Amino acid sequence: MMTCFLSRFLGLGRCGLQVLERRMGHFNHCTLALATLDLVCIVCLLHYQLVQHGRDLFFWCDELDQRLVEYMLSAVVLMASVSVLGSCVDGFIFSALIQRKMSRFDMPRQYFEDRYRRFVFMRLVRQLEQALKVQAKQSELGERMMTPLANLSEAQELIKEAIDEFRTAVRILLWPNRSDLLAEAFVLFHISESQLSDLTLQGYRLNDVEGEDMSNSRLSHMLNPIWY
Repeated sequence: MMTCFLSRFLGLGRCGLQVLERRMGHFNHCTLALATLDLVCIVCLLHYQLVQHGRDLFFWCDELDQRLVEYMLSAVVLMASVSVLGSCVDGFIFSALIQRKMSRFDMPRQYFEDRYRRFVFMRLVRQLEQALKVQAKQSELGERMMTPLANLSEAQELIKEAIDEFRTAVRILLWPNRSDLLAEAFVLFHISESQLSDLTLQGYRLNDVEGEDMSNSRLSHMLNPIWY
């Protein structure tokens, strides 16, 4: 009898696995997680009953034959409880992530302004360095290959573009209008994360700039270089 029961149980398990493999792609992760939690709870309950009271699978087969409706209702209550518990956990994790994300914006205005100054300055330094590298490379090629001086204008254009971008960026620092003063600091002094990542990868860090070099007066003097 035991062998017959085990063979039927294993056959049912194989059929269940085949159906699960076919349907796996149609289930979302939340459904699979809740189903897994339900199965874990059932297995833990069966193990506890077996260890503490000696109730094996035969006992539960007899119980299901005698009181199927009661156990079905219990299963529904169990699944509903697990679903509610999962929803509570999801809500707690989601709220914690939101709070952690929003804590980045819960800073004084001076913090965002100083960080924006450093970013604008380091971006200008990076762009000017790239332009000078292009100029040095083109000058070397011009001496070797007798390239016309007109080809050296690319570096000058890069420098002009860097200064124009710098001027546009520091406008909100030096001459903020009424809407700028009323705007949220993290919105007004927004920093492009992609550009910040590029700066970091190339060895430029915001903390490399001294605080006294980031005053508005210094930035104002940088806006109009003599040769520009």
